[in-house]
Amino acid sequence: METKEIIKLIIFAIMSGYATFLANRAIAVYHDGLRPILPEYLNGNMSRRELAGVSFAISIGFITGFAMPITIASGIIVIHIVLLSADIIGTSIKNTFISVFIGVIYGAVVPLTLNAIIKGFKYLPINFLDALASVGDPIIYAFVAFPSIAVGYQFGKGKGLITFLLSALGWIITERINPIHIAGEKVFLSTQGIAMLVGMICLIIFASRNKTRLEDIGEGLFTENVKRIRKNIYYLMPMGAILAIAANYHWIAGEPIAAALLGKGEVTSAALVAFVQALAFMPLIITTALVSGVYATEGYCDWILGLGYVSANPLMAGVLGAGAMGLEVLSLGKVGGFLNKFPSLKMSGDNIRTAMLQILELALLIGGVNAANQIWAGTGMFIVIALYILNEIAGKPIIRLAAGPIAAIIVGILANVLALVGLHVV
Repeated sequence: METKEIIKLIIFAIMSGYATFLANRAIAVYHDGLRPILPEYLNGNMSRRELAGVSFAISIGFITGFAMPITIASGIIVIHIVLLSADIIGTSIKNTFISVFIGVIYGAVVPLTLNAIIKGFKYLPINFLDALASVGDPIIYAFVAFPSIAVGYQFGKGKGLITFLLSALGWIITERINPIHIAGEKVFLSTQGIAMLVGMICLIIFASRNKTRLEDIGEGLFTENVKRIRKNIYYLMPMGAILAIAANYHWIAGEPIAAALLGKGEVTSAALVAFVQALAFMPLIITTALVSGVYATEGYCDWILGLGYVSANPLMAGVLGAGAMGLEVLSLGKVGGFLNKFPSLKMSGDNIRTAMLQILELALLIGGVNAANQIWAGTGMFIVIALYILNEIAGKPIIRLAAGPIAAIIVGILANVLALVGLHVV
């Protein structure tokens, strides 16, 4: 095993074990739906067994039906596989030492399993790994549209169209002026990054114009919960460092968009997406933290990962990650109060998440169709589309985000089964 693979194994083992510790001690959990439930357990109104059941029920679908297919397709580990599993392990086992030990073992197994799967593709009659990697191609371009969609949801179709046109203009202008010359060197600006930045500026401008104030939900109302989270700051900061270091090696992504971008080497764009994710989830993270007194394992997902992506080296990434987590915790009450003064900004977070979800659902379906068509021309498209619609009819036992990639994997498996019996597909 190469040195870098050993380092990867160690980092993921530490990441999983430490996240398990945080969940076991009710300091932080990753799943936003689990956080508000934890006070019921801490107050004695819920048993650990009941808590573990809830954690498993709300997390397992995201692990198996969402994160795993994207991880296999992109080669980048989607963080849900580690942190949601840590939630389950940490809440299920009372003994802290045992739960952390299991978390460490699990974390080490994750990259080993991914490597084994990737290497295993080479021994198939039809190696469809390269085709499967194309599942994420539409995401790279489609994600740019989410600011205009979010604006359309919140402020109407007119402003949504204006945002879209300005984003498109930013994309076209960037294409025309590339490359620019700085200090005698050619620098290529990211067309997607500039277009998305223009859209986000429009969204922030529209949202910040509404300053209607709601009741205060800052430090005054949830003083004890804020104090509990601040008391755990020295437990939370190492988690930020671990995540940023792993991100600096480009080993993890917070969601499919960043995974697809990292898989294609678009590190700066992946970082930009990670920072936008933080804006989208910040209101939800802050609200659930203030209500529960339990923080988020990844903080304002995924800006700590973004800091890791753009850091010069793992040491810098670790320092920035720890500092970012500490800053979040210390400013928790103040930021909560600020967001409450601008309810439109809080609503924008919900609309950004909705827009991203819709784009991902469509892009991953298109990506699944394209990948399947590369594996098995024509027939692959038929299988993916049919399975996607049948999944809808069945009540979505597989979430829409994962339906396209999983269907593409099924096409690859079918093609290999037929090849083994002598019926090679065209």
